[in-house]
Amino acid sequence: MSGQPDFGTAPRPSRAPLWDRVALVAGGLALLASGAAAWRARDEAGTARVRLAEVHRDVETASRRLRDLEGRARAGTPLLPAADAPPARIVSTLASLLPGHARLDGLSIDYGRGGVLQLNVVAREAAAWDLFLDRLAREPRFREVEPGPESRDAEVRSPVRAVWVGGAP
Repeated sequence: MSGQPDFGTAPRPSRAPLWDRVALVAGGLALLASGAAAWRARDEAGTARVRLAEVHRDVETASRRLRDLEGRARAGTPLLPAADAPPARIVSTLASLLPGHARLDGLSIDYGRGGVLQLNVVAREAAAWDLFLDRLAREPRFREVEPGPESRDAEVRSPVRAVWVGGAP
């Protein structure tokens, strides 16, 4: 039997062979899988960019610290001024600077920031407060002495920030 050509004008549904349909579905699934993989790769790239920025900040911080230490070494300043000073040494140095009518109400030492001290000082009179600040500013084992706001009600109360640089007693 030979097939006669169809000269009809009505469209006829074509039936694609089964393997064509299977290949089409497999191609669609492959396209979806590659899209999902591309999306995950994009997210991972964003995470990597954030981590890279953090590493760059860490490197810049370490570079600044290195330049600071090199500058200290050239100036003859101790490289790690607070690392060799136990808290008792710092406290005894501060106690030797306090006049009779002044006392420390609080002290914090931040060794991680190179020996930054936060003092809370109380003085019975302004003269004792001024004397303590003068002694602290003149003491070579302290730098960057910055008094905070003062409260002068019955006594003088004020925070003071300073940096311990150590050195010979």
